[in-house]
Amino acid sequence: MVRAGIFIGVDRTGTLRELKDAAAGAKRMQQWAIGKGLIAEDQAILISDADGGKVTPDQIFDAIASIVDGAGADQLLLYFAGHGVNINRSEHWLLSDAPRNPNAAVNVSGSVELARYCGIGHVAIFSDACRVAPEGIQAQNVRGQDVFPNNGGGDRAKPVDQFFACLLGKTAAEIKDPQAAADNFTALYTQELIAALSGDRPNLLDASTTPGESARFVRPRALEAHLEQAIPQLVLARGLAAKVNQNPDAIITSDGLWLARLEQAVPPPRMGGGGRPRDDQPTSAGAEPVDGDANVNDPTTPDDVPPTAPAAPAAPPVSLRGFSRSLYRSAIAGDHGDLGRQLQTASSAPQTGAGQLARSVETIAAPFGPDHFESQCGIKLRGARIAEVVAPRASIDRFSDSNDILRISGIDGPAASVLLRFEGGYGTVVPVLPGFIAALTVDDGELVDVTYEPSTNSARWSDYSQRLQELRALRAVAASASQFGRFRIDGNDAEKTAQQMQYMKSLDPTLAIYAAYAYHNLQAVDRIGHMSQWLQGDLGATFFDLVLLSRQLIDRAVAPDDRIVPFTPLLSQGWALLRANRVKLHPRLEGIERTVRESLWSLYDDKGLDLLASAMQTREVR
Repeated sequence: MVRAGIFIGVDRTGTLRELKDAAAGAKRMQQWAIGKGLIAEDQAILISDADGGKVTPDQIFDAIASIVDGAGADQLLLYFAGHGVNINRSEHWLLSDAPRNPNAAVNVSGSVELARYCGIGHVAIFSDACRVAPEGIQAQNVRGQDVFPNNGGGDRAKPVDQFFACLLGKTAAEIKDPQAAADNFTALYTQELIAALSGDRPNLLDASTTPGESARFVRPRALEAHLEQAIPQLVLARGLAAKVNQNPDAIITSDGLWLARLEQAVPPPRMGGGGRPRDDQPTSAGAEPVDGDANVNDPTTPDDVPPTAPAAPAAPPVSLRGFSRSLYRSAIAGDHGDLGRQLQTASSAPQTGAGQLARSVETIAAPFGPDHFESQCGIKLRGARIAEVVAPRASIDRFSDSNDILRISGIDGPAASVLLRFEGGYGTVVPVLPGFIAALTVDDGELVDVTYEPSTNSARWSDYSQRLQELRALRAVAASASQFGRFRIDGNDAEKTAQQMQYMKSLDPTLAIYAAYAYHNLQAVDRIGHMSQWLQGDLGATFFDLVLLSRQLIDRAVAPDDRIVPFTPLLSQGWALLRANRVKLHPRLEGIERTVRESLWSLYDDKGLDLLASAMQTREVR
């Protein structure tokens, strides 16, 4: 196996507080890779400002391109330590001249999109970023650059695993004070990462499947599980719980691959195969299984274990990701009793964000406003008031004095986009669908949920109402998990999720959007394409995000006859993927990405709404 590594450390970023351990952390990672004989010295590239120089996106791009365009590699490890910022649920690494230079940053989501098709067999990305909320560093305009070559790529994606020191959640949960964040930053994530990769955590080590081979391996899923448990414990031990955002996260798409191969004598490895932690063999006390725990290829399953005394009740999750996972599994199983218990546990849990997560699920799941219109189509809003409506392809009737209910009729075609400008100078564009009511929830200036349910006087309602409660619960969990991290679908739950979304040969429009991003994380492009086709067949139209994530917008613009709504991403995290897919927006939307506000669902400032309205008035978009 030919392996390469690029290790980036940036202590000094613009006028931000200087970090003390980022460049040193990158150096330690490089030394680990070389010292363990995993990467040749000439293939372990260090890029840092330790010598007083600057780190630029071009340096990183050139280093990656030299590998892609040169001899190639079977595996690339890409590591970063430094200041980071969470913009619209997308990680951005800030380099030397950021945030003053909005391009002196790395757009991680866009880079991952390109990495999947760059030709390297396996890419593993590690991000030990000192996270600050965008408003804390005036970084709202930071967009960053994609650092993998955009070669057009093939259709066959290669696995990209991503490890983050922090969850990508609500920016309100980020540290607002850059000085406080910097003062409390030590690369403890890197410290534990190196210890795990060096074989110092024997419970992670996996035996080889090759007969006679004595080597032990650290595999991505086992590392994910360990870091999720170990890092919060380190944070608590150092008294940093209220000072840093360090709930680790990971997105794992590889199976059977390894990150470290250890030849020296080590303590006996855990059993279970495939590098995946077994539910009965947690990686640390109180550990709960992580995404994709159950190994479908593991010949030893819990059913094979001789019966013993009844198992003790499962311990509460020890991380915010764990709470999201538990809520999702209860919702997908339709177990309302267990979901209620999980919500009660989360609401009083000490973990940062757990109580907010539970309250968000309960708020979003609660219905509000009218459940039908004579026209069988409408929009209802809570948490904001409508100041202006632009709808060239539909007729609008204001239905209340409170400016939060609209009746829609006369839709031109199977779907149409409607612009809503809210009081306060911000707003959004959402699709309207015949037979459906769109319900929008705004919380603290953020559009946290958009739901589509059939009008009760429509032909769809009778079948839909039979699954109403479980669908509402699942949507609420998906929306809330997306706010406080990422909505995840475990590999083993993928089929069940697809079945839940599909009812009576129809597809729940809202769940299709959330699920598309979850499947995108799993690199399940075909599933997204199938969902888009289902929507086209059922509704006569599909959503922009599904077409984007299924790679159907590469080098393309959206035209009215495409039956795609709206004409920009619905979820704000989609914006980070446009450049990597070379998507062509309407020419009147030049600069629109700079007007996108912090929100789960795309929100725009007044200038952005003017651009969107101008494009809509041309009737060149649907």
